[in-house]
Amino acid sequence: MAISPGVQPIPQHIEAPAMPARLLSIPAVAAALDVDRRTVYRFIAAGDLPVVDLRTGPGRSRVRVPSAGLDEFISRRAVAMPTARR
Repeated sequence: MAISPGVQPIPQHIEAPAMPARLLSIPAVAAALDVDRRTVYRFIAAGDLPVVDLRTGPGRSRVRVPSAGLDEFISRRAVAMPTARR
């Protein structure tokens, strides 16, 4: 099939744009970790969990935790189970 001059061929493989990171609420993170919300805020204050601040004014802060940040947090805290003694 001939292509007219000045017309770009359609690429055979078009990559979809990357999906934005999923943001989790503090109660959702607390439920995923099976801890209290206050514990999640302590992890955030200690710098262990990253947050995105969605505050749009001087009111209450509205933070979310990226799901990738939660996954990394869990991976950093994972420990191997000790082997059973015989």
